[in-house]
Amino acid sequence: MSNLWLETFLGKVGKYIIMFVNGDVKYFSSIPTMLILVTLIYGIFLAIASCNLKRIEKRVIREIIRQAKVIIDNNPGINYVNLINKIVIDWQELIKKYSFFPLISQESGLWVNKTNVVNVRDNIMHDDRKMHLILDRHGIALLEDRRQVRRNLYLEYIHRINKK
Repeated sequence: MSNLWLETFLGKVGKYIIMFVNGDVKYFSSIPTMLILVTLIYGIFLAIASCNLKRIEKRVIREIIRQAKVIIDNNPGINYVNLINKIVIDWQELIKKYSFFPLISQESGLWVNKTNVVNVRDNIMHDDRKMHLILDRHGIALLEDRRQVRRNLYLEYIHRINKK
């Protein structure tokens, strides 16, 4: 009955993880318990560091959206470059206010970095197009974007493959 419950709720992999932790399988019984504890503690440590970065990133995105809406309301004919130049993020204040752990980590990363302005900015704004993506996802369209015809990237990709 318990095997059926394990396979139903955790799947086959979950069942093997429970067997690994309990040391039920002869292949897993030779691994010391300390190694398992260190691995679990480090996994929890990485999860907390990743949640810290995600929390800071959400607040940075909210600040970008708030500032962009105010700037566009004051100057509706602004172009993208001027909008980006007018958005100023106080990284130090955001980190001080919303960071709950002294370290940050990417979601799938195996290493942690100290929570400071340089590391947070590099992890969040690692791509130049990130700001444009944030504005686009939250429905902030500039006047120049509204004038353009939106392209269907899927069809362009298919035409490029078929060379038609």
